[in-house]
Order: sequence, then C-alpha cells, then structure tokens
Amino acid sequence: MSQTFTERELTPENPLLRDATVEALTPRVEPQEIQKFLELAASVSTPAPLGATGSVNIAIWGTVDCKPQGQPWKYNTEIWGGPAYFGSAVGVMYTAYDTWDAFFRNVTSVHAQGIAEGGGILQINWMNSSGVPCGQFNGAAGGVGLLEAGGSGGWQRA
Repeated sequence: MSQTFTERELTPENPLLRDATVEALTPRVEPQEIQKFLELAASVSTPAPLGATGSVNIAIWGTVDCKPQGQPWKYNTEIWGGPAYFGSAVGVMYTAYDTWDAFFRNVTSVHAQGIAEGGGILQINWMNSSGVPCGQFNGAAGGVGLLEAGGSGGWQRA
C-alpha cells in the first residue's frame, strides 16, 4: 500500500528528493548545476508546478512517459536501465525555466529513478542539450524501488 503524498512533500526542496536527485545526477552533472537547478525549480520566480502523470515500463530497455495536465505536450521516449519496473505515478512537475513553453522546447534527455519511500516515488529529471537539469517530475508510485534508467528525447505536441 502506498502513502498519500502532499504537493509540498513532492517538491524539489524536500530533503529526501533533493538528496536522491544529487546522488543520481552527480556522476553526469556538475554539483553546482544540480544545486542551481534545485533552487530554481523550487523558487517562486519560476512557473507554478503542474499536476502530471508519469510512467515507466522497463526490463533492460523500455519507455518513460509523462503527461502534464492542461498542457498540449507529452513525453514518450526510449530508456535503458533497470531493474524491471512497470508502473505509473501521479504527481507534480517543476521547471527551472522562466516559462513552461521554454522547458518543453529545450528538453533533450531524461533520467528516471525510483525512490523507496512511503510505497515509492517515481522521479523523472529532464536535461537540456548542455546536459543541465531543467525540469523534474515527482510522483507517488507503488513499489518503484531501485529503478534507474535514462535516454534521449524531447517533448512532443499532444
């Protein structure tokens, strides 16, 4: 049984999610870029968070999907990683850009991971062409556990 999370618990400034982001992205991204992203994503100077659904279906390779509410965009791309996980999550999206449109147009890659807390949290981090994190989804997902996967691809108009 999974725990019910509040929007506040799914923000990038939640210490559990912040630490998971830093740990997962540090091998690929400069620590100061990660910190800058996390600060901006949680800032009142960026667009309001969006409710969204996300899913991962993977067994060595698979797909990651995300659909934000009220937006004409969808994310669906191939990812590689593991272990096997087939599930979906309901949560909240954040961006470090000034507008959601800038975020949707500038994403070129993705990293998805499971966080074993309260039944599970699916976290999806998006990067721009410089490899800098620019957006994040955090959602309640039952049994997501050890998942870690990534790939390249951008948002498409729905």
